[in-house]
Formats: sequence, C-alpha cells, structure tokens
Amino acid sequence: MPGAEAQPTGLLSTFDVGFWPSATAPTHEDLVDIVTILDSYQTPLFSSSPKVRATDVVHSWTVDTLTATSTAGTETGIDFSGDTLTTPTRLVNGTQIFQRHVVVSDRERASRVAGIRDMYEHQVMKEFKVLARNCEARLFTTGSTASATGAEATAPVMAGLRGFGLSSSGSSSGSVTTADIVTLSETLFNNGAEPDSLWFAPASKRQFVNATVSSGSGNVRNIAATDQKLVANVDVFETPFNQLYAVIVDRFIPMSTTSGLNGWLVGDRSMAKVAFFRPPQHKAMGKNGDHTRGIVLMELTLQLDHPSSWGVFTGITG
Repeated sequence: MPGAEAQPTGLLSTFDVGFWPSATAPTHEDLVDIVTILDSYQTPLFSSSPKVRATDVVHSWTVDTLTATSTAGTETGIDFSGDTLTTPTRLVNGTQIFQRHVVVSDRERASRVAGIRDMYEHQVMKEFKVLARNCEARLFTTGSTASATGAEATAPVMAGLRGFGLSSSGSSSGSVTTADIVTLSETLFNNGAEPDSLWFAPASKRQFVNATVSSGSGNVRNIAATDQKLVANVDVFETPFNQLYAVIVDRFIPMSTTSGLNGWLVGDRSMAKVAFFRPPQHKAMGKNGDHTRGIVLMELTLQLDHPSSWGVFTGITG
C-alpha cells in the first residue's frame, strides 16, 4: 500500500475553523429539513365510523323490537282481535365540543424552521390530529354517560359506547380467552346483531394472541419457509356462528389497574355512527397583537343505532 501523504504546511481545516455548536464556528450547521412526529394518531373507530348530521345539541334516534316468535296455530274462522304490539323507544346522546386554541407569534411565523413552512399552520395541523385522538378516547371511555346539557358552564360530554348498556359479560380468569369471545358472540347472535369487528387494547390483544397462536396451542405456522417468516398473529377471527371479525387493536382503549373497568369489545361498525353538529373546522381569531390566534374545533356525538349491536367483556387485567 502506498504510504500516507504528508499534510500541507499550514493546512486550514474544520478543526481549526470550528464547527457547530461552537460559538465561534463560521460554517453552516447541517440541519435536515424534516420534522418527525412519532405520537400515534391512528383512530380506527372515529375514522371508520359512518358520518351523519346532528341538527341539535341533543341528538336522538329510536329503536324498536319484533314480537317474540310463536309456534301456536290459529283457529279457523276466528274473529279479529288486536295483538299486543311493541312500540319504539327513543335513545338520546348529547354533543361534545372538542376544541384546541393555537397562538403563535408572528415573529416565529417569519422564521425559517426546519421542516416547517409556517409554524402556525403546523400547529393547526397537529391540533386537528389531537381532536381526533381525544374523540377516539372518549368513544371508548369506561362507563361514560352523557352529562346534563342544560348549563353552558358544565362542559357537557357525550356518552361513549359503554354508556349505552351494551351486551356484557364478565371474566373469571382475568385474561382474554377464545371461550369468552365465543360466549359473547353467541349473545350478540341471539340479539340479531351482525358484528364485524373485535376490538382490543394493546395488552388485551397480546393476551388474545397468546391464547390463539401460542406454541402450546399448535397454531404457530411457518409461512413460506424459504422466506424464513413466522406469523404469530391473528387479524381475522371466525366464530362458530359464522361471524367474521376483523381483529383491531386500538391504543386508546383504556387499560386500568382496576380490572373491572378493562375490557374488549365486539361490534358492528356500521351501527356506531359519528353525528357531527359542527364538522372539524379552523376559526381564525382577530388580530390583537403581534401574533396569530385560532381555534380548532369540532362538535359531535355518538349515535349507536342499537346498543345490542355491540358487546363488551369486562374484568380483564392488563
């Protein structure tokens, strides 16, 4: 190998000039023009739910039932007599305002920020994602019921899924089991529901996978052995009642140290509607100084077409 060449006499290099963060370095710093946000903003229920219109802050709809089946015969030529009929029942939910306030100095808006064209617009974009996250968490809040809608200062909240008295079962084992899933699925089947999805918090999804794909169950399979691929997951679950569930994990399903509050859910996504009274919007506020102000908000409620279309299994430990 050739020997190392001698450095020129009096060579001026970066070690002499200095580099950032030295206070005396004249060279430009190397700052990538990208901003990375790792926080999750996936909201499966809020995003996939059908969107409808609410025309008042108190939103209501009705449910009805069919008369119970009968195998009795009818006598020939009997006179008319009115049968006992069922009547509709009204369900109610109040709207909830999800709101964030943004204020950014105009000096900051004029600055050159890495990866951000306009700091105010960047903050507004983030707050729309925050609203969706907050709504997703509210939809799954344990035991959530709608608050009174009469007083303006009470900050009314909407009822989430579990505020409607879903078909419910409890766990004696404290963990997710396929037997419990089948039991609750049978209840929903007998209700006449057509659930299409199985919802887990991350911890309960792990329990579900352990119960269905563990090596002890014999369900772990090498798929395409030449790819050296091992699948230890379940994305679709079919019950004995021909119900085909998409298995969905949601970061915003709460897990508490109180097991009675924890649970997983089964439901028909088409029955859980988001009713917007005021759709997501940005309201620019008037100038009153050297800054820009705005409100990001939406007002909505949950319209659960029929509570018996969803079920919850409680008593799960994290």
